[in-house]
Amino acid sequence: MVVVTAEVTARLFMRGYVEFLSRSGYEVMLVADDLSALREPLFERGVRAMSLPMSRDPAPLRDLVSLIRMASLIARARPDAVVYATPKASLLASIAARVLGVPLRVYELWGIRFETARGAARALYRGIERVIATCSTVVVANSASLAARAAEFGITGADHVIVLGEGSSHGVDSKHFSPLAEVPEIDEATAAFLAEHEGITLGFVGRLHPDKGIDTLMAAASRLAEQGEDVRVLLVGGAEGAAVEFPPGVAVHLTGEVMDVRPYLGVFDVLVLMSRREGFPNVVLEAASMEVPAIVSDATGCVDSVIDGVTGYVVPTGDVDALGSVITELAGDPVALRALGVAARRRAVKTFDPEHVWRLSEEHLRSQLERALRRRTASR
Repeated sequence: MVVVTAEVTARLFMRGYVEFLSRSGYEVMLVADDLSALREPLFERGVRAMSLPMSRDPAPLRDLVSLIRMASLIARARPDAVVYATPKASLLASIAARVLGVPLRVYELWGIRFETARGAARALYRGIERVIATCSTVVVANSASLAARAAEFGITGADHVIVLGEGSSHGVDSKHFSPLAEVPEIDEATAAFLAEHEGITLGFVGRLHPDKGIDTLMAAASRLAEQGEDVRVLLVGGAEGAAVEFPPGVAVHLTGEVMDVRPYLGVFDVLVLMSRREGFPNVVLEAASMEVPAIVSDATGCVDSVIDGVTGYVVPTGDVDALGSVITELAGDPVALRALGVAARRRAVKTFDPEHVWRLSEEHLRSQLERALRRRTASR
């Protein structure tokens, strides 16, 4: 049984994995809040899809109902292993699976939500993470820095958390994300913005949330503009959290949410992700696969996504001067910029092919499951 909170997570992050498990001989059930649209295509590939309503944010009464439903589903299905990711699904599935004695309980840790939280929220989310880890037989972090941070924060012991390969939750499809792939045209407003403004194109893709370090990107762009550098900033994503402030004198365009990010990645010169926390940022792999290098912060997760000086650059979190210096250097050396992009795609194709990532997960799952079933047999 594989459990995540939202349908979009199941569709984008887990669908390929569960289909791979089915092809590898497992009987697989995928659970999320609403899988009605995926039920038939998954069934055709040997995967059962079950919808179980879950709320992403804390909602005690609804969470209790969801926990009871989760326990009922696990009791009926009697899985040998439950694999879960995302906070709410992991909390419900880990508790229910442990109470019901599921032999193998795998927590796919994709980020630490409380890392940038404060006060009561930090205490609450830290407590939730510790409960999940305690109820799990193994924690699989999707980056080395995330595994280290989990141990540092006391979520789990260093001997209880592992990283498979070089991390990532599901890798990147290098045929879909390719500079040679046929992609839609960018929208007219974005095309007009690019035609109107010149300079190195600094791109961002994701939620426009304070944790993503948009303020650092905008401050660096503003400083470069004041110094006479030609820069233009393209923000791809929907607003979430505090509003993004656009400093005067900076060429900035906000696309809003888009269905296909590839046309926009294709016009970036460099992706900038100055996030304050991540697990392993998928967008860096998607950009890399499109031969777009990245400048990332040295925050958890981000630091694992780039080989500094080879596939991009790593700069201190929140350091406007350091970010500006790297942008200036790249703007003045298009040959080096191109070389970074080529190296980034080479790494994405070689190290983060989805089949490779899924195979590592399946091999780990198989070895842990055999061990868990031996323990269960020995205890009888």
